[in-house]
Amino acid sequence: MGVTAPDDLSTDRTAERQWICARRIRERRRQLDLTQADLANLLTRRGLTLSNRTVSAMENGRRLDLGKLPDLAEVLTCSVTYLLGLTRDPSRWEPDLS
Repeated sequence: MGVTAPDDLSTDRTAERQWICARRIRERRRQLDLTQADLANLLTRRGLTLSNRTVSAMENGRRLDLGKLPDLAEVLTCSVTYLLGLTRDPSRWEPDLS
């Protein structure tokens, strides 16, 4: 049995956080009854030119740009903390205690 190096643990956590964020974007969009095209249009109005294909890629864990999280959170009426999976409450900014 090998011991996982700290760098591997960090990579695993990063990949897990990215997948959680991708899943949260999709879940929140669906809760708001928005299509991927609707979300892309709302983000475009905020100055982020995105296609529904880009939204699809983000929801599948690809092309997820952390710099877009504040705009995504605002359009999806939730906090960045929620998108990152640190809280279960979409309106809460503080991480849940666990």
